[in-house]
Amino acid sequence: MATPTAIKVPKFDITKLAVKEKVSKFTFTVPDTHAEAGKKIEKPFSFYEVAEGDNATAQAIVDGKGWNLPDMVNEFLKKNARANAYQTATIPYKPSEVSEETVQERMIKDYIRMGMSEDMARATVVNTLKALAEGKLNTESDTE
Repeated sequence: MATPTAIKVPKFDITKLAVKEKVSKFTFTVPDTHAEAGKKIEKPFSFYEVAEGDNATAQAIVDGKGWNLPDMVNEFLKKNARANAYQTATIPYKPSEVSEETVQERMIKDYIRMGMSEDMARATVVNTLKALAEGKLNTESDTE
């Protein structure tokens, strides 16, 4: 039996194209399970950007990487949907940066702006939050 040989694929060098190298950064908080819990970490990363309207360079990258447009669009749509679903799913588990009292006061101010008296606004907010806490308030939307 013959020994298989590795196929040599030429490495695609994006820097030989008309692209601009850019640098950005992301920030994250160290999880509670780590010795440095709560510490904010900032990390830089670099990436290349094709000038807007430079379709020839964009197509050269697509061809050089062996990508195709439908796969790229599908991957982008999937990542976007995943990010949205992740954000939506984690909201109830994230502590609010705004105190409960501040949220309550903002709700009261909003009701007053809509024309309610302050007493009526306060009573509405208190009763709504009480019903929500007791599970007596329907939180499902009927507008879908």
